[in-house]
Amino acid sequence: MKKITVLDSDILSKMKMRAVKSAIRKLQPETFIRQCMDYNLQRFKDSLDMLKHHPWIVNLCIKWAASSIGDKRATKVGDTRTLNKILQQTYDVMPYIPVGLKSADSIDFFFRNNLYQQLMYQTSSTGHYISREAFIFGRLDPHHKLSRRFFELTNLSVERFVMLSITFTFLISSKKNVIKEVTADMFSILTPYISREEIFYFLDSLSISYEDLPEFCKRKTTENPLKEYFLPSPFIENPLIKYNDKFLLLHTQLTLASLQTFIYDLLRRDDPEKFMDSFGSIFENLVKDIFDESKIRYIDEQSLKKHLPQENKVVDFLIPHEAANIFIDAKGVEIHERGMVTLSHSEISGRIKNSVLKTIEQAHAVNREILNSPKLITDFKSESYILCITYKNLMLGNGTFLEKSYATDGVSKIRKNHDDAYQIPDSHIFCISIEEFEYLMSSCKEHGRQPYEVLRYAVEMNRTPSQTVFLFIQHLEKFFGQVTKSEMIRKTGLDLLERMTENIPGLKQNVNLVNE
Repeated sequence: MKKITVLDSDILSKMKMRAVKSAIRKLQPETFIRQCMDYNLQRFKDSLDMLKHHPWIVNLCIKWAASSIGDKRATKVGDTRTLNKILQQTYDVMPYIPVGLKSADSIDFFFRNNLYQQLMYQTSSTGHYISREAFIFGRLDPHHKLSRRFFELTNLSVERFVMLSITFTFLISSKKNVIKEVTADMFSILTPYISREEIFYFLDSLSISYEDLPEFCKRKTTENPLKEYFLPSPFIENPLIKYNDKFLLLHTQLTLASLQTFIYDLLRRDDPEKFMDSFGSIFENLVKDIFDESKIRYIDEQSLKKHLPQENKVVDFLIPHEAANIFIDAKGVEIHERGMVTLSHSEISGRIKNSVLKTIEQAHAVNREILNSPKLITDFKSESYILCITYKNLMLGNGTFLEKSYATDGVSKIRKNHDDAYQIPDSHIFCISIEEFEYLMSSCKEHGRQPYEVLRYAVEMNRTPSQTVFLFIQHLEKFFGQVTKSEMIRKTGLDLLERMTENIPGLKQNVNLVNE
Protein backbone atom coordinates (compact mmCIF):
# COMPACT_ATOMS: atom_id res chain seq x y z
CA MET A 1 0.00 0.00 0.00
CA LYS A 2 1.38 3.41 -0.97
CA LYS A 3 2.43 5.59 1.97
CA ILE A 4 0.67 8.96 1.98
CA THR A 5 3.21 11.79 1.84
CA VAL A 6 2.79 15.32 3.17
CA LEU A 7 2.29 16.51 -0.42
CA ASP A 8 -0.41 13.87 -1.03
CA SER A 9 -2.05 14.85 2.24
CA ASP A 10 -2.05 18.52 1.28
CA ILE A 11 -3.67 17.75 -2.09
CA LEU A 12 -6.27 15.46 -0.50
CA SER A 13 -7.18 18.01 2.17
CA LYS A 14 -7.67 20.70 -0.50
CA MET A 15 -9.91 18.40 -2.55
CA LYS A 16 -12.00 17.43 0.46
CA MET A 17 -12.25 21.03 1.68
CA ARG A 18 -13.45 22.17 -1.75
CA ALA A 19 -16.08 19.40 -1.74
CA VAL A 20 -17.45 20.59 1.61
CA LYS A 21 -17.49 24.23 0.50
CA SER A 22 -19.31 23.19 -2.68
CA ALA A 23 -21.96 21.37 -0.63
CA ILE A 24 -22.42 24.41 1.62
CA ARG A 25 -22.74 26.75 -1.38
CA LYS A 26 -25.86 24.87 -2.50
CA LEU A 27 -27.64 25.56 0.79
CA GLN A 28 -29.81 28.59 1.45
CA PRO A 29 -27.25 30.58 3.50
CA GLU A 30 -29.56 32.44 5.87
CA THR A 31 -31.25 29.24 7.05
CA PHE A 32 -27.98 27.32 7.33
CA ILE A 33 -26.26 30.13 9.26
CA ARG A 34 -29.19 30.28 11.70
CA GLN A 35 -28.96 26.51 12.19
CA CYS A 36 -25.22 26.77 12.89
CA MET A 37 -25.79 29.58 15.37
CA ASP A 38 -28.47 27.56 17.16
CA TYR A 39 -26.00 24.68 17.33
CA ASN A 40 -23.37 27.02 18.79
CA LEU A 41 -25.79 28.51 21.30
CA GLN A 42 -27.43 25.40 22.67
CA ARG A 43 -27.33 24.81 26.42
CA PHE A 44 -24.12 22.92 27.22
CA LYS A 45 -23.43 20.99 30.42
CA ASP A 46 -20.14 22.78 30.95
CA SER A 47 -17.15 24.27 29.11
CA LEU A 48 -15.81 20.84 28.17
CA ASP A 49 -19.15 19.89 26.64
CA MET A 50 -19.06 23.12 24.62
CA LEU A 51 -15.57 22.30 23.32
CA LYS A 52 -16.67 18.79 22.34
CA HIS A 53 -19.08 20.45 19.89
CA HIS A 54 -16.07 21.94 18.03
CA PRO A 55 -17.14 25.60 17.70
CA TRP A 56 -14.13 26.29 15.43
CA ILE A 57 -15.67 23.89 12.90
CA VAL A 58 -19.14 25.43 13.17
CA ASN A 59 -17.81 28.98 12.80
CA LEU A 60 -15.81 27.89 9.76
CA CYS A 61 -19.03 26.60 8.17
CA ILE A 62 -20.74 29.91 8.96
CA LYS A 63 -17.92 31.76 7.19
CA TRP A 64 -18.17 29.58 4.10
CA ALA A 65 -21.97 29.82 4.02
CA ALA A 66 -21.92 33.60 4.43
CA SER A 67 -19.73 33.86 1.34
CA SER A 68 -22.71 32.53 -0.66
CA ILE A 69 -25.17 35.20 0.48
CA GLY A 70 -26.69 36.67 -2.68
CA ASP A 71 -25.88 33.62 -4.82
CA LYS A 72 -29.13 32.65 -6.58
CA ARG A 73 -27.98 29.04 -6.89
CA ALA A 74 -27.93 28.64 -3.09
CA THR A 75 -31.55 27.58 -2.68
CA LYS A 76 -31.55 24.19 -0.94
CA VAL A 77 -33.09 24.36 2.53
CA GLY A 78 -31.49 21.79 4.80
CA ASP A 79 -32.79 20.32 8.04
CA THR A 80 -31.00 19.20 11.21
CA ARG A 81 -29.82 16.07 9.46
CA THR A 82 -28.26 18.16 6.69
CA LEU A 83 -26.55 20.37 9.27
CA ASN A 84 -25.04 17.42 11.13
CA LYS A 85 -23.88 15.86 7.87
CA ILE A 86 -22.15 19.08 6.77
CA LEU A 87 -20.50 19.57 10.16
CA GLN A 88 -19.23 16.00 10.09
CA GLN A 89 -17.91 16.39 6.53
CA THR A 90 -16.12 19.58 7.54
CA TYR A 91 -14.60 17.89 10.56
CA ASP A 92 -13.53 14.85 8.50
CA VAL A 93 -11.18 17.02 6.42
CA MET A 94 -8.92 17.63 9.43
CA PRO A 95 -7.06 14.27 9.50
CA TYR A 96 -5.80 15.01 5.97
CA ILE A 97 -4.39 18.44 6.78
CA PRO A 98 -0.61 18.41 7.40
CA VAL A 99 -0.33 19.88 10.90
CA GLY A 100 3.13 18.76 12.02
CA LEU A 101 2.55 15.16 13.04
CA LYS A 102 4.40 13.56 10.13
CA SER A 103 7.82 14.04 11.73
CA ALA A 104 9.14 14.34 15.28
CA ASP A 105 10.80 17.72 14.65
CA SER A 106 7.46 19.26 13.64
CA ILE A 107 5.46 18.28 16.73
CA ASP A 108 5.91 21.78 18.18
CA PHE A 109 4.06 23.21 15.16
CA PHE A 110 1.20 20.80 15.86
CA PHE A 111 0.76 22.07 19.43
CA ARG A 112 1.08 25.70 18.37
CA ASN A 113 -1.43 25.40 15.52
CA ASN A 114 -3.97 23.74 17.81
CA LEU A 115 -3.61 26.53 20.37
CA TYR A 116 -4.40 29.14 17.73
CA GLN A 117 -7.44 27.12 16.67
CA GLN A 118 -8.92 26.47 20.09
CA LEU A 119 -7.49 28.72 22.82
CA MET A 120 -9.98 31.55 22.27
CA TYR A 121 -12.78 29.17 23.26
CA GLN A 122 -11.05 28.28 26.53
CA THR A 123 -10.13 31.66 28.02
CA SER A 124 -11.82 32.92 31.16
CA SER A 125 -11.57 35.92 33.52
CA THR A 126 -13.12 38.21 30.91
CA GLY A 127 -13.80 40.85 33.57
CA HIS A 128 -10.12 41.10 34.47
CA TYR A 129 -9.10 41.33 30.81
CA ILE A 130 -11.52 44.22 30.38
CA SER A 131 -10.11 45.86 33.53
CA ARG A 132 -6.63 45.58 32.02
CA GLU A 133 -7.79 47.34 28.84
CA ALA A 134 -9.35 50.06 31.01
CA PHE A 135 -6.08 50.38 32.95
CA ILE A 136 -4.07 50.73 29.74
CA PHE A 137 -6.31 52.86 27.52
CA GLY A 138 -8.68 54.46 30.01
CA ARG A 139 -5.86 56.36 31.72
CA LEU A 140 -4.81 58.09 28.51
CA ASP A 141 -5.62 61.76 28.11
CA PRO A 142 -8.88 62.18 26.15
CA HIS A 143 -6.84 64.16 23.61
CA HIS A 144 -4.26 61.39 23.18
CA LYS A 145 -4.20 60.23 19.55
CA LEU A 146 -5.32 56.70 20.49
CA SER A 147 -8.22 57.99 22.62
CA ARG A 148 -9.33 60.29 19.83
CA ARG A 149 -9.04 57.56 17.21
CA PHE A 150 -11.04 55.11 19.31
CA PHE A 151 -13.82 57.69 19.62
CA GLU A 152 -13.74 58.30 15.86
CA LEU A 153 -14.11 54.57 15.22
CA THR A 154 -16.81 53.83 17.80
CA ASN A 155 -18.44 57.15 18.82
CA LEU A 156 -17.65 56.11 22.39
CA SER A 157 -15.00 57.02 24.93
CA VAL A 158 -12.87 54.15 26.25
CA GLU A 159 -14.55 54.51 29.64
CA ARG A 160 -18.05 54.24 28.18
CA PHE A 161 -17.05 51.27 26.04
CA VAL A 162 -15.58 49.46 29.05
CA MET A 163 -18.70 50.06 31.12
CA LEU A 164 -20.86 48.59 28.37
CA SER A 165 -18.43 45.69 27.93
CA ILE A 166 -18.70 44.78 31.62
CA THR A 167 -22.49 44.85 31.42
CA PHE A 168 -22.59 42.88 28.17
CA THR A 169 -20.25 40.25 29.59
CA PHE A 170 -22.63 39.74 32.48
CA LEU A 171 -25.66 39.51 30.18
CA ILE A 172 -24.28 36.80 27.93
CA SER A 173 -22.50 34.88 30.71
CA SER A 174 -25.70 34.30 32.65
CA LYS A 175 -26.30 30.63 33.48
CA LYS A 176 -30.07 31.19 33.48
CA ASN A 177 -30.57 31.88 29.78
CA VAL A 178 -28.65 31.34 26.56
CA ILE A 179 -28.65 34.67 24.73
CA LYS A 180 -29.04 34.35 20.96
CA GLU A 181 -30.25 37.82 20.01
CA VAL A 182 -29.14 41.07 21.58
CA THR A 183 -31.22 44.24 21.62
CA ALA A 184 -30.69 47.67 23.13
CA ASP A 185 -33.57 46.95 25.51
CA MET A 186 -31.40 44.38 27.29
CA PHE A 187 -29.25 47.29 28.52
CA SER A 188 -32.23 49.29 29.78
CA ILE A 189 -30.96 49.16 33.38
CA LEU A 190 -28.13 51.49 32.31
CA THR A 191 -30.35 54.30 31.04
CA PRO A 192 -30.41 57.24 31.41
CA TYR A 193 -26.82 57.15 32.77
CA ILE A 194 -25.74 55.60 29.48
CA SER A 195 -27.94 56.72 26.60
CA ARG A 196 -29.74 54.40 24.22
CA GLU A 197 -27.72 55.99 21.41
CA GLU A 198 -24.47 54.97 23.13
CA ILE A 199 -25.77 51.42 23.55
CA PHE A 200 -26.39 51.22 19.79
CA TYR A 201 -22.91 52.62 19.13
CA PHE A 202 -21.48 49.85 21.31
CA LEU A 203 -23.41 47.08 19.57
CA ASP A 204 -22.56 48.51 16.15
CA SER A 205 -18.86 48.47 17.06
CA LEU A 206 -19.06 44.75 17.81
CA SER A 207 -21.07 43.88 14.71
CA ILE A 208 -20.89 43.30 11.04
CA SER A 209 -24.05 43.95 9.06
CA TYR A 210 -25.69 41.07 7.23
CA GLU A 211 -25.20 43.01 3.98
CA ASP A 212 -21.43 43.30 4.55
CA LEU A 213 -21.05 39.72 5.75
CA PRO A 214 -20.44 38.01 2.36
CA GLU A 215 -17.64 40.36 1.32
CA PHE A 216 -16.02 40.13 4.77
CA CYS A 217 -16.10 36.31 4.69
CA LYS A 218 -14.76 36.11 1.13
CA ARG A 219 -11.89 38.37 2.13
CA LYS A 220 -11.12 36.13 5.10
CA THR A 221 -11.18 32.87 3.11
CA THR A 222 -8.14 31.14 1.60
CA GLU A 223 -7.52 27.94 -0.34
CA ASN A 224 -5.05 26.76 2.30
CA PRO A 225 -6.70 24.12 4.54
CA LEU A 226 -4.19 24.64 7.37
CA LYS A 227 -4.97 28.37 7.52
CA GLU A 228 -8.72 27.86 7.09
CA TYR A 229 -9.04 25.31 9.86
CA PHE A 230 -6.51 26.53 12.40
CA LEU A 231 -6.36 30.33 12.24
CA PRO A 232 -8.53 32.01 14.90
CA SER A 233 -12.02 32.69 13.58
CA PRO A 234 -12.21 36.08 11.80
CA PHE A 235 -15.46 36.65 13.71
CA ILE A 236 -13.28 37.57 16.68
CA GLU A 237 -13.24 41.02 15.01
CA ASN A 238 -17.04 41.25 14.86
CA PRO A 239 -18.70 38.63 17.08
CA LEU A 240 -22.22 39.93 16.34
CA ILE A 241 -24.19 39.98 13.08
CA LYS A 242 -26.50 42.94 12.67
CA TYR A 243 -29.71 41.72 11.07
CA ASN A 244 -32.52 44.28 10.77
CA ASP A 245 -32.93 45.73 14.29
CA LYS A 246 -31.33 42.80 16.07
CA PHE A 247 -27.78 41.77 16.82
CA LEU A 248 -27.24 38.03 16.51
CA LEU A 249 -24.68 36.23 18.65
CA LEU A 250 -22.41 33.77 16.83
CA HIS A 251 -20.97 32.08 19.89
CA THR A 252 -20.89 33.12 23.55
CA GLN A 253 -17.25 32.30 24.25
CA LEU A 254 -16.13 33.85 20.97
CA THR A 255 -17.88 37.08 22.00
CA LEU A 256 -16.23 37.05 25.43
CA ALA A 257 -12.82 36.46 23.84
CA SER A 258 -13.43 39.40 21.49
CA LEU A 259 -14.32 41.73 24.37
CA GLN A 260 -11.14 40.84 26.26
CA THR A 261 -8.84 42.70 23.86
CA PHE A 262 -11.31 44.57 21.68
CA ILE A 263 -9.87 48.07 22.20
CA TYR A 264 -6.32 46.95 21.44
CA ASP A 265 -7.42 44.88 18.43
CA LEU A 266 -9.57 47.62 16.90
CA LEU A 267 -6.89 50.30 17.17
CA ARG A 268 -4.16 48.03 15.90
CA ARG A 269 -6.24 46.79 12.96
CA ASP A 270 -7.08 50.37 12.00
CA ASP A 271 -3.45 51.33 11.34
CA PRO A 272 -0.81 48.92 12.73
CA GLU A 273 2.16 51.22 12.15
CA LYS A 274 0.63 54.35 13.69
CA PHE A 275 -0.75 52.30 16.56
CA MET A 276 2.63 50.80 17.44
CA ASP A 277 4.27 54.24 17.30
CA SER A 278 2.10 55.18 20.28
CA PHE A 279 1.57 51.85 21.97
CA GLY A 280 5.24 50.90 22.44
CA SER A 281 5.83 53.41 25.25
CA ILE A 282 2.37 52.77 26.74
CA PHE A 283 3.19 49.07 26.94
CA GLU A 284 6.57 49.69 28.57
CA ASN A 285 4.85 51.88 31.17
CA LEU A 286 2.39 49.08 31.87
CA VAL A 287 5.25 46.67 32.54
CA LYS A 288 6.89 49.30 34.79
CA ASP A 289 3.64 49.74 36.74
CA ILE A 290 3.44 45.98 37.31
CA PHE A 291 7.06 46.03 38.50
CA ASP A 292 6.37 48.90 40.90
CA GLU A 293 3.31 47.17 42.34
CA SER A 294 5.29 43.97 42.95
CA LYS A 295 8.00 45.81 44.96
CA ILE A 296 10.61 43.63 43.24
CA ARG A 297 13.83 45.53 42.56
CA TYR A 298 14.64 46.25 38.92
CA ILE A 299 16.88 48.45 36.79
CA ASP A 300 15.17 50.25 33.91
CA GLU A 301 16.41 51.10 30.43
CA GLN A 302 17.47 54.65 31.30
CA SER A 303 19.65 53.46 34.17
CA LEU A 304 21.21 50.79 31.98
CA LYS A 305 22.04 53.35 29.29
CA LYS A 306 23.81 55.55 31.86
CA HIS A 307 26.20 52.76 32.81
CA LEU A 308 26.76 51.06 29.46
CA PRO A 309 28.76 52.22 26.42
CA GLN A 310 26.70 54.59 24.30
CA GLU A 311 26.47 52.25 21.30
CA ASN A 312 25.57 49.22 23.42
CA LYS A 313 22.17 47.62 22.95
CA VAL A 314 20.02 47.47 26.07
CA VAL A 315 16.90 45.72 27.33
CA ASP A 316 13.97 47.56 28.90
CA PHE A 317 14.43 46.06 32.36
CA LEU A 318 16.87 43.97 34.35
CA ILE A 319 16.06 42.16 37.60
CA PRO A 320 19.38 41.78 39.45
CA HIS A 321 19.54 39.15 42.17
CA GLU A 322 22.36 37.44 44.01
CA ALA A 323 21.17 34.11 42.58
CA ALA A 324 20.30 35.05 38.99
CA ASN A 325 19.83 37.97 36.60
CA ILE A 326 16.69 38.33 34.48
CA PHE A 327 16.76 40.39 31.27
CA ILE A 328 13.35 41.66 30.23
CA ASP A 329 12.15 43.40 27.09
CA ALA A 330 8.62 44.69 26.54
CA LYS A 331 7.61 44.19 22.92
CA GLY A 332 4.02 45.32 22.47
CA VAL A 333 3.81 43.49 19.17
CA GLU A 334 1.63 40.84 17.64
CA ILE A 335 2.83 38.24 15.19
CA HIS A 336 1.60 38.64 11.61
CA GLU A 337 -1.14 36.25 10.52
CA ARG A 338 1.29 34.39 8.23
CA GLY A 339 3.45 33.57 11.24
CA MET A 340 0.57 32.27 13.35
CA VAL A 341 -0.59 29.01 11.83
CA THR A 342 2.21 27.50 9.78
CA LEU A 343 4.62 24.61 9.31
CA SER A 344 7.33 26.93 8.00
CA HIS A 345 10.34 27.97 10.10
CA SER A 346 10.89 31.05 7.95
CA GLU A 347 7.30 32.30 8.28
CA ILE A 348 7.77 32.50 12.05
CA SER A 349 11.41 33.55 12.17
CA GLY A 350 10.89 36.41 9.71
CA ARG A 351 8.04 37.78 11.78
CA ILE A 352 9.74 37.73 15.16
CA LYS A 353 13.02 39.22 13.95
CA ASN A 354 12.25 42.65 15.42
CA SER A 355 10.68 41.36 18.62
CA VAL A 356 11.73 38.06 20.16
CA LEU A 357 15.05 37.67 18.32
CA LYS A 358 15.89 41.30 18.99
CA THR A 359 15.25 40.73 22.71
CA ILE A 360 17.66 37.77 22.73
CA GLU A 361 20.34 39.87 21.01
CA GLN A 362 19.86 42.84 23.38
CA ALA A 363 19.99 40.63 26.48
CA HIS A 364 23.28 39.07 25.40
CA ALA A 365 24.74 42.49 24.62
CA VAL A 366 23.97 43.65 28.17
CA ASN A 367 25.19 40.38 29.71
CA ARG A 368 28.50 40.79 27.86
CA GLU A 369 29.09 44.17 29.49
CA ILE A 370 28.11 42.82 32.92
CA LEU A 371 30.72 40.07 32.54
CA ASN A 372 33.39 42.53 31.39
CA SER A 373 32.58 45.27 33.93
CA PRO A 374 30.41 43.84 36.74
CA LYS A 375 30.73 46.91 38.97
CA LEU A 376 28.98 49.07 36.35
CA ILE A 377 25.55 47.52 36.89
CA THR A 378 25.49 44.28 38.87
CA ASP A 379 27.54 41.14 39.33
CA PHE A 380 27.62 38.61 36.50
CA LYS A 381 25.57 35.48 37.18
CA SER A 382 26.10 32.14 35.49
CA GLU A 383 22.36 31.59 35.95
CA SER A 384 20.45 34.15 33.87
CA TYR A 385 17.10 34.31 32.10
CA ILE A 386 15.48 36.26 29.27
CA LEU A 387 11.82 37.29 29.20
CA CYS A 388 10.26 38.73 26.05
CA ILE A 389 6.88 40.19 27.00
CA THR A 390 4.24 40.75 24.33
CA TYR A 391 0.68 42.00 24.65
CA LYS A 392 -0.83 38.80 23.28
CA ASN A 393 0.62 35.33 23.54
CA LEU A 394 2.71 34.56 20.45
CA MET A 395 2.48 30.81 21.22
CA LEU A 396 6.25 30.40 21.01
CA GLY A 397 6.87 28.60 24.29
CA ASN A 398 10.41 28.81 25.63
CA GLY A 399 13.71 29.28 23.83
CA THR A 400 14.09 25.56 23.24
CA PHE A 401 11.10 25.64 20.89
CA LEU A 402 12.56 28.73 19.21
CA GLU A 403 15.95 27.16 18.57
CA LYS A 404 14.66 23.71 17.67
CA SER A 405 11.63 24.55 15.55
CA TYR A 406 10.67 28.15 14.95
CA ALA A 407 13.78 30.25 14.49
CA THR A 408 16.77 27.92 14.32
CA ASP A 409 18.80 30.12 11.98
CA GLY A 410 17.88 33.34 13.77
CA VAL A 411 18.97 32.07 17.19
CA SER A 412 22.14 30.51 15.72
CA LYS A 413 23.18 33.82 14.14
CA ILE A 414 22.83 35.59 17.48
CA ARG A 415 24.88 32.94 19.29
CA LYS A 416 27.71 33.18 16.74
CA ASN A 417 28.09 36.87 17.64
CA HIS A 418 28.60 36.19 21.35
CA ASP A 419 31.13 34.27 23.45
CA ASP A 420 30.12 31.13 25.29
CA ALA A 421 31.18 32.71 28.58
CA TYR A 422 28.05 34.84 28.88
CA GLN A 423 25.54 33.01 26.70
CA ILE A 424 22.09 32.34 28.14
CA PRO A 425 20.78 28.83 27.33
CA ASP A 426 17.77 28.37 25.05
CA SER A 427 15.87 26.73 27.90
CA HIS A 428 16.26 29.94 29.95
CA ILE A 429 14.49 32.10 27.35
CA PHE A 430 10.73 32.62 27.66
CA CYS A 431 8.23 34.43 25.42
CA ILE A 432 5.29 35.38 27.63
CA SER A 433 2.18 37.52 27.36
CA ILE A 434 1.50 40.58 29.51
CA GLU A 435 -1.14 38.52 31.30
CA GLU A 436 1.47 35.91 32.26
CA PHE A 437 3.95 38.60 33.34
CA GLU A 438 1.29 40.26 35.50
CA TYR A 439 0.43 36.94 37.16
CA LEU A 440 4.13 36.12 37.66
CA MET A 441 4.92 39.38 39.44
CA SER A 442 1.66 39.58 41.44
CA SER A 443 1.97 35.96 42.56
CA CYS A 444 5.60 36.47 43.59
CA LYS A 445 4.53 39.44 45.70
CA GLU A 446 1.64 37.51 47.25
CA HIS A 447 3.76 34.47 48.15
CA GLY A 448 7.05 36.20 48.96
CA ARG A 449 8.95 34.51 46.13
CA GLN A 450 11.41 35.82 43.54
CA PRO A 451 10.80 35.57 39.76
CA TYR A 452 14.02 33.60 39.21
CA GLU A 453 12.63 30.82 41.47
CA VAL A 454 9.64 30.42 39.18
CA LEU A 455 11.81 30.49 36.06
CA ARG A 456 14.19 27.95 37.56
CA TYR A 457 11.20 25.71 38.31
CA ALA A 458 9.91 26.12 34.72
CA VAL A 459 13.31 25.15 33.29
CA GLU A 460 13.44 22.08 35.52
CA MET A 461 9.91 21.01 34.55
CA ASN A 462 10.64 21.48 30.85
CA ARG A 463 13.53 19.01 31.06
CA THR A 464 11.02 16.17 31.42
CA PRO A 465 8.81 15.69 28.33
CA SER A 466 5.77 14.77 30.44
CA GLN A 467 6.18 18.00 32.48
CA THR A 468 6.86 20.32 29.53
CA VAL A 469 4.12 22.86 28.89
CA PHE A 470 3.60 25.21 25.99
CA LEU A 471 2.05 28.13 27.88
CA PHE A 472 3.98 29.75 30.72
CA ILE A 473 0.81 30.27 32.73
CA GLN A 474 0.63 26.50 33.22
CA HIS A 475 3.96 26.63 35.05
CA LEU A 476 2.64 29.50 37.17
CA GLU A 477 -0.47 27.56 38.14
CA LYS A 478 1.59 24.52 39.14
CA PHE A 479 4.17 26.54 41.07
CA PHE A 480 1.74 28.74 43.00
CA GLY A 481 -1.34 26.52 43.03
CA GLN A 482 -3.43 29.56 42.13
CA VAL A 483 -2.18 32.70 40.41
CA THR A 484 -2.68 36.16 41.86
CA LYS A 485 -3.88 39.02 39.66
CA SER A 486 -2.74 42.62 39.85
CA GLU A 487 -4.73 44.53 42.44
CA MET A 488 -4.24 47.89 40.68
CA ILE A 489 -5.69 46.46 37.45
CA ARG A 490 -8.54 44.76 39.29
CA LYS A 491 -9.26 48.03 41.13
CA THR A 492 -9.55 49.90 37.82
CA GLY A 493 -12.51 47.73 36.87
CA LEU A 494 -13.99 47.93 40.36
CA ASP A 495 -13.76 51.73 40.38
CA LEU A 496 -15.60 51.93 37.06
CA LEU A 497 -18.22 49.53 38.33
CA GLU A 498 -18.57 51.57 41.53
CA ARG A 499 -19.12 54.72 39.50
CA MET A 500 -21.84 52.94 37.54
CA THR A 501 -23.57 51.60 40.65
CA GLU A 502 -23.61 55.06 42.22
CA ASN A 503 -25.58 56.32 39.23
CA ILE A 504 -27.63 53.23 38.37
CA PRO A 505 -29.90 51.85 41.11
CA GLY A 506 -30.02 48.05 41.28
CA LEU A 507 -26.91 47.46 39.18
CA LYS A 508 -24.67 46.32 42.03
CA GLN A 509 -26.76 43.21 42.64
CA ASN A 510 -26.54 42.23 38.99
CA VAL A 511 -22.99 42.85 37.82
CA ASN A 512 -19.92 41.55 39.65
CA LEU A 513 -17.55 40.57 36.88
CA VAL A 514 -14.28 42.19 37.81
CA ASN A 515 -13.97 39.91 40.82
CA GLU A 516 -13.39 36.95 38.46
